[in-house]
Amino acid sequence: MVAVVVAKTAPLQHAQRSGAWPLKRLLGHGLLSIILIVLGSWTIYYTLPLRSIRLNELKYSQQAPQRFKGYPDAQHAYGMHAWIDQQPEKAAGYFRQAVSRNVLFIDAWLRLAEIQAAMGHDASAKAILTFVAGMTDQVLRWKWPQMVLASQLGMDARFYRNANDLLTRRTLQQDTLQLLHTRLDGNASAVLDVLAQQNLTAYLEWLMRWGMAEESLVIWQAITANAPVETTLARRYAHFLLGRKHIDESVDIWRQYTGSIDLTNPGFENNITNQGFGWRFWVEKEGNWELKRVYSESKEGNYAIRLKFNGKANIAFHHLYQILAVTPDVSYRLTYAWKSRGITTDQNPFVEIVGYGTCRIHEAGTMMAGTHAWQDDSIVFTAPAGCRAVVVRLRRKVSMRFDSKIRGKIWIDDFRLEKVDAES
Repeated sequence: MVAVVVAKTAPLQHAQRSGAWPLKRLLGHGLLSIILIVLGSWTIYYTLPLRSIRLNELKYSQQAPQRFKGYPDAQHAYGMHAWIDQQPEKAAGYFRQAVSRNVLFIDAWLRLAEIQAAMGHDASAKAILTFVAGMTDQVLRWKWPQMVLASQLGMDARFYRNANDLLTRRTLQQDTLQLLHTRLDGNASAVLDVLAQQNLTAYLEWLMRWGMAEESLVIWQAITANAPVETTLARRYAHFLLGRKHIDESVDIWRQYTGSIDLTNPGFENNITNQGFGWRFWVEKEGNWELKRVYSESKEGNYAIRLKFNGKANIAFHHLYQILAVTPDVSYRLTYAWKSRGITTDQNPFVEIVGYGTCRIHEAGTMMAGTHAWQDDSIVFTAPAGCRAVVVRLRRKVSMRFDSKIRGKIWIDDFRLEKVDAES
């Protein structure tokens, strides 16, 4: 009898259980859907402001900042807007809100310090800058704004440290040197006192760029006090000083780093550098003439200079020259070799000596006419009183004749300079 009752009730219990499970599943799925909908809505609500911040689509209305109160980037943006709109107190409030939400928001800290300084709250601005500098001491990104702020607040130690850090890492070098030089009233000795030794070369090059010869001499002496510099830099610096008429200093540096005593590259065995006391020339783009350093066409050594006139124009040529350092009231003999082939017109090329700067002197060699084999020529000249440099150059004057378009070639080589007695 018991077995029969059990057999009858078992299907009922099974049916009850089978009907309960779909209901539980339905309730579970519904609850999960509600949760997902809530999370999705919250995500949309939260990410829409982030999208506005990222795309710079913020609305600068009266009520808008309150909606973005929890977003440091938005508060920073509102602070910048208020700062530009000349509302410093309001801007400071936004920046404080930004750093209260994100204590590592360095840009907001620095803007807050800038505003504090602008409003005359120097103590607060200095405290903020000290705090930020301590957190970011090894980070390059904020060195420049910290340096500018330190300059405004008179925090010299921080200003000089950041300047050296930027220069050492070759970041914003021109801006850093400009601010440093201006801050110290253009006093190169004062700049020297605060710059690290490894940054002096950058300052020297900056002074050269802006044509400050007197200041550069102070820095050059400091750079070379313990060890010589690279020859490339020395040649550039000598070239710079020569262009600023600091002839004696330029001569000393040029001779020390190149080994040239009088003429540089007298036989054209090395490339023309267009620097300092070396040969200089420039290219003519119209095709009227061609100046070239040529191999195996020389009188001495392996190279010579060849000038070819193409017969297209009546040329005033003066495009190959070298500056020579001389001693006032001393006589010299400049010797050189030349040959020619088919040179036309009555005005032919010649070598001449002219003064450099305010020095007045002019001496000329013979014209290189027609066709001639290699021959030597010379010019004797005396440097006038006060004359520290002259120019030796290859020259051709304009012809006044009808057949004035010059054609032909000349070669020139083997320059030599020697002192002579004035009477010889």
